[in-house]
Amino acid sequence: MTDRRTLAFSLLLLVDFIVSVVMLATDKNLQTDFGVQSPYYLHWYGVLAMAVLDLLLGLALLAFSTMPALQRMRLSARKAVVMGSFVWVVLAIVAMVGIVSSYSQVGFPNANQFAQYLFGVTPYPGALSYIPWLYDLLLAAYLVTALVGAVAWMHVRSVAASAPSK
Repeated sequence: MTDRRTLAFSLLLLVDFIVSVVMLATDKNLQTDFGVQSPYYLHWYGVLAMAVLDLLLGLALLAFSTMPALQRMRLSARKAVVMGSFVWVVLAIVAMVGIVSSYSQVGFPNANQFAQYLFGVTPYPGALSYIPWLYDLLLAAYLVTALVGAVAWMHVRSVAASAPSK
């Protein structure tokens, strides 16, 4: 039987991955530190790492929720993957909001201007080519993923609590 909560969580992680890949491919500011250096800039690698984790965890959760052989695995293993994925998404949200504090690393005079660049829905003046609302979309996607992940985590915990002891 497919666990729809874990399946939804896995699919949302894969959506997060796709949005991250689009950002990596299209944001010239992220790639070059606003044209200061040749590709690729440190923050680009940070987003790449986030995308890779999203992909790996999304695929693991997809496997746990759809493959009968993996559904018969120990409940503690499934529980650990769901919990680890949920913790990852929460950390990603914190990192996405906290990155504003790195404004000086990317040449902004203050955090407000960097936040305007990241969270604005119109292009920031003087910035290279990028999709302005993509960072907002990724943050919103992570928030939805975290909510669904919390539901999946609670479900796996309740299944584990009601499972007979061996």
